[in-house]
Amino acid sequence: MIKTLRDAEELVRTRHVITEVPTHGPTSLVEQVMGGRPTGSWRDHAKGRLAYRLGRMLRASKDVLAVRLVEGKVAFVDPTLWPAVYRVAMEPARRRPSLQGLSADARALLSTVERDKRVRLDKEGPWTKAREALEERLLVHFSEAQEEDGRHVAVLRSWRDWASVTLKADAARLSYEDAQARLRAACDGAPSGLGPWVF
Repeated sequence: MIKTLRDAEELVRTRHVITEVPTHGPTSLVEQVMGGRPTGSWRDHAKGRLAYRLGRMLRASKDVLAVRLVEGKVAFVDPTLWPAVYRVAMEPARRRPSLQGLSADARALLSTVERDKRVRLDKEGPWTKAREALEERLLVHFSEAQEEDGRHVAVLRSWRDWASVTLKADAARLSYEDAQARLRAACDGAPSGLGPWVF
């Protein structure tokens, strides 16, 4: 069972992709913390707080990428698959349709992120819906950080700013189809694919 951040990070390294909550695809952090798939709300489970806390910690980990890959749910991804995620995220043929239907606020926020490279926002506030739309459509890199006063904030970055030179070079060697295939294989054939805005 998973009890510590180190345990959770090792699980991600071993499985390459885990989801935060149960899906029809890969194993989830919640299931591993609780020792099985919970019945009812996992938040009401005796270990629900631990699962929640570890999820927040994984989002802030520099060794894990948190991105909505499986059934629109957050997945934690091992560095071996980061080039595939970057390749998919940056594919023009995928990005163009993902821009359709964005609110004016979401478009403005995306422009700000692309211009400033990195934007910090309160997790809950007037920009929450816009931020969630960009995150769900894989248009920005999303992570969480803790401020000095203890508050957790959302950190949005352009994918280009997030990716290292080496990662970009590795991604360039992948075709869009190869990157998709690698992610699908790692996600254990989740029936809804890798989120509504990925494919």
